[in-house]
Amino acid sequence: MRKRISFCFLLLLMTLMCASCGNRQILLFLNWGEYVDENVLEAFEEKYQCEVMMDLGESNEIFYSKVRGGTTVYDVVCPSDYMVEKMYANHLLSKIDFSKMPNYQSRSRMPGVVGIANTMEENQKGITDYYVPYLWGTWGIMYSKLVEGLKEAILSNENEWACLFDRSSIPSGTKVAMYDSHLHAYYAACQYLNLSHTEELSSSDLKKIYDLVRQMNFNAWGTDNIKKDIVAGNIDVGFMWTGDFLYYYCENVASTVMDAYLAGDVSVEDISSMIYTLIQNDGVYTKNQRNYEVGFDIYIPKNTVAFCDNLVITKDSRHYDLALKFIDFMCSRSMNEDEIDPAYSNTYYVSYNSPWIDVYDDILSLRDTEFSKEDEEIYLSEKKAGTDSYDSSLFWKSYDMAIGLSFEKYYPKEEQGEGNKKYKGDILANFDRQYVNTINNTFNNARA
Repeated sequence: MRKRISFCFLLLLMTLMCASCGNRQILLFLNWGEYVDENVLEAFEEKYQCEVMMDLGESNEIFYSKVRGGTTVYDVVCPSDYMVEKMYANHLLSKIDFSKMPNYQSRSRMPGVVGIANTMEENQKGITDYYVPYLWGTWGIMYSKLVEGLKEAILSNENEWACLFDRSSIPSGTKVAMYDSHLHAYYAACQYLNLSHTEELSSSDLKKIYDLVRQMNFNAWGTDNIKKDIVAGNIDVGFMWTGDFLYYYCENVASTVMDAYLAGDVSVEDISSMIYTLIQNDGVYTKNQRNYEVGFDIYIPKNTVAFCDNLVITKDSRHYDLALKFIDFMCSRSMNEDEIDPAYSNTYYVSYNSPWIDVYDDILSLRDTEFSKEDEEIYLSEKKAGTDSYDSSLFWKSYDMAIGLSFEKYYPKEEQGEGNKKYKGDILANFDRQYVNTINNTFNNARA
């Protein structure tokens, strides 16, 4: 999910502890991969004269086993909503002292995040005092636009989930990937079969899921590689986080703009119009008998699963006060150009939605980016100095506009609703370990 690399984490930790003993505190942070702007971590380290050591996990279940196992005592962890519930129920979390978190206290949350929080509180009374929202979003179905008839098949089918489970509903030879998380694959299968995803299913209904997966015989089970394989043309359809899609999508929009600019098919003054066409219209920009488009898109079903990843402090945290400062820092804003803007920077960098309304609105404002001859003059100066065109200020300004328009399109505020039951999708039920094992066995046997 979701670019510090966790290599030989324990060895690094031991080395840093020896080097820093008696000088700087070390905050141990368990996070997803590619899920934080490194500049934010460095700014926090500088501000509080500490070290942040980040370990990575590939699933919520791995987070749970690492925290419960206690081999490494993490201070801050970033689990999703249903896993926060499980950690809370098993007394693995510390209560957060919000009186010491001024940046959190003054923030207004997105309606969808409020909806998820209300549901969590319904499931686990008192849980509100044990977590702070970090990033959130939905799951969607990413697909190639280069496979003839695939887009039409996905968008026109009465069953929104058919492309993942019914090969007769999509063009012959379409290569389909399922995300290698059995709980999320279970959710998608339940939606397709019109079964409850919040109650334990009977053995006959589980058999239906088993038969469905076995019959579908997915071309691949993957994680972060699914989006890369779709971009590369190795896979045609895959179930995945919307934020993962957006990161690649906006980069490809900016690259497509630079392709057209370097070919002389778009002037600097017309870049805004081109980006708007690529994202908001039919997705094809035509000039001088050449077509420019991003070769993939995402469809977000109405009943898709929504999630919120959160920052929590573990029960055994050795640096509780520093952990509070860290979480509050991640919520904070800075309007000073010389300082990092943590909440905004993480959202911009990761491409998942912010839980904070002010950050969301600031990201959306990027859609109004304008281009002028001055941008071209800066670009030519950069080129003369040896800057690669696809790492130039013109490229990244195009990326900015793409981010703003994409957030408006794929994270529309008006569809997120208000209150308790109106936000898009639903969190996964907090099933007990025995039933989760049953789900895993069902999928493992079907995949075998």
